[in-house]
Amino acid sequence: MTTQPINGITEPAAADAAELPPAVAWSRRVRRVGGFIQAAFAAFWLIRASLAIGGRAGGVLIAASDVAVIGVFAYAIRNTAGIAPRPAGPQASRIGRSVTAATVIQLAATLVLPVIIIAAGHPDWVLPSIVITIGLLLLWLDHVVHIPRCRLVGWALIAGPVVLAATMSGPALAVTTGLAAGVLLLGNAAAGFHDLAGIRRARQPGPGQPNAKTGSSSLKEPAP
Repeated sequence: MTTQPINGITEPAAADAAELPPAVAWSRRVRRVGGFIQAAFAAFWLIRASLAIGGRAGGVLIAASDVAVIGVFAYAIRNTAGIAPRPAGPQASRIGRSVTAATVIQLAATLVLPVIIIAAGHPDWVLPSIVITIGLLLLWLDHVVHIPRCRLVGWALIAGPVVLAATMSGPALAVTTGLAAGVLLLGNAAAGFHDLAGIRRARQPGPGQPNAKTGSSSLKEPAP
């Protein structure tokens, strides 16, 4: 059976999720389900930033964002179906609970932080603080299921808002933060979907190649 490196993890290219180590199976799951969530958040950030810009430039950015997000969703739906079912087993369940808990904590932080920051008299820092929580979540996901790309994007989503908040304020800070976060999240989601599409293609034997499950050829015998 051939192997395929996926973001630092070497896994059987044609293996079903049930045959994979729990962390690898969850890595697939996070890239697919998490990718859809990231793409949805990217759409929110991009559209919000575009509305803040306003005018013709804002309208063009909204249209471009819509095309990009719809394209990523369509690619994922078409090319990643069935490749990342929810892993089963005790260890997989522990990983799943960890991923779920981290996601819930991040969502709760997005509700609590704005209240605290506005009460502290820094309303401009609300959006950067939310982006930082997303970056922290991506770092945790890399730690649990080993997706090095999430580590890079996570650090960018942490360091970027800090630099922007130190150098900008008002609408400029909101627009720049929104655009940067949207592009990074959409790119990360698209790259994860591309990983999964490659695994899915490897599982589908071409003409004359043996099927990974049955060992039989995909060519049909001619009718007598």
